[in-house]
Amino acid sequence: MPVVALLIVYHSVRNIVQILLFFFVTLSIEAKLPTYPSGVYPSNYWQFWVFYEKEWRKGQKDIILRPFYSNYEDELSAHKFNTSLYPLYYSEQTNHWSKWTFLFVFSHDSTLHDDTGDDSDLVLSPLFQWGRGETAKDRYVAFFPFFGKMKSKLSWGEINFFLFPLYVDWNHKEFKARSIFYPLLLWGSSDIRSEQRFLPFFSKKSHIAKFEHYSVFWPLLQWGRDSLDKKEPTSFSFLFPIYNIKSSQYGNMKSHAFLWIPLLGSLVGYGYDKRTSEVNYNFLFFLMQYGYSNSKDYRKHIFFPFYGYSRFASKEFTFITPFFVHMRSDTYGVKSNSYYLIPFFYYKEMHYIKEERADSYYKVWPIFKWHRDAEGNLFWNTLSLFPIRSTTLERIWDPFVSIIEYKKFINGEKRLSLMMRSYTQRWTEDELHIYVPFLLDLSLEKEKTSWKFLYGFLGYERIEEKRHLQVLWFISI
Repeated sequence: MPVVALLIVYHSVRNIVQILLFFFVTLSIEAKLPTYPSGVYPSNYWQFWVFYEKEWRKGQKDIILRPFYSNYEDELSAHKFNTSLYPLYYSEQTNHWSKWTFLFVFSHDSTLHDDTGDDSDLVLSPLFQWGRGETAKDRYVAFFPFFGKMKSKLSWGEINFFLFPLYVDWNHKEFKARSIFYPLLLWGSSDIRSEQRFLPFFSKKSHIAKFEHYSVFWPLLQWGRDSLDKKEPTSFSFLFPIYNIKSSQYGNMKSHAFLWIPLLGSLVGYGYDKRTSEVNYNFLFFLMQYGYSNSKDYRKHIFFPFYGYSRFASKEFTFITPFFVHMRSDTYGVKSNSYYLIPFFYYKEMHYIKEERADSYYKVWPIFKWHRDAEGNLFWNTLSLFPIRSTTLERIWDPFVSIIEYKKFINGEKRLSLMMRSYTQRWTEDELHIYVPFLLDLSLEKEKTSWKFLYGFLGYERIEEKRHLQVLWFISI
């Protein structure tokens, strides 16, 4: 088991995947809880040109000082979301957990458990990790590759290392293992599991009623058995890299692979499973793939990089060249349909069946963005800086380049801004607000009328029967 190495690779790959998703699809790490004001309550809103805006609603507060800082707070859920030069830094917290990250590399996570108290992890990926908590299992420190202890990582209870790969040991429940000059020399055991490795000469890995794996002159010759607790166990034999065969005990499943190379797959491969009527072929590694099943909803036709289509149960995936992608799913709780023409076009629609709500999003980058969220609020603007979907990124950066912005909220308020918010108009059935930076601030409400020229150089205000005139900012008549 490549314990510490896998942990390092895991954090590195995770960061790379997050960044790729950030730039090409969506911010999977972006907050799942709301990060902007919503609901039916009326809003109290103030702005200074494109650089500052503040909004209050009952139980909610939102402040943006572009692009340096933003803060959203919701009293009901005790949710707070803060950014600084997003995506450089963001933090998020509730009464039960908190997290922050700097460039997705330096991060901190903390969780408050009812039984064991606070548990927190500080990570400078992948070199430094530090954990603290109320119990011993939550406290650890690791400075790779020199020394360290890590707990509850990669499904292991504890991992220790010193001058990796010179020495490393790990354990989970009753199983304990040690390695010197990892991965060459390794041994470990428990009552039901054992593993020995003296590479490249010999290795054995077994789990009673689960699996048995062996190798001689690794990776040249490998064989073993899997699913020993099932009705029809499977076995495999591998003469690396020439030939790989896997079959079930009664012959219902069998696969063959010729010239198998890690990550690429096999030059030629064939397999079937009679229990599911599934058949698969591949040629030229992953470039050409074909599969089908008559007894379940499964199809796979891939001619990479020109065309690909796969369907399994309620999920479909299609690509035409790596740049055009279509995905569709129809599950019990959510139906979704999305199209991507990377990086110029993005469309995704999600229907939440139980809630009877839908979220729709379009982007024609860099020309136009349109979004109707699951609550029914509508947002669209012309010109958008980034070719991906991110509510936080768009709220902070898009106003700097927008020609037209329009928002329609379910509380009845509408907002229209022109030319990087050089003109902003907000209105409902009962009131109208017009704002032109440095020039005009006009409000027309049922009980109040006011206007200011040059922020009070000349102004007028009427509240019911009371009226007064403002001159030279400080003189009120």
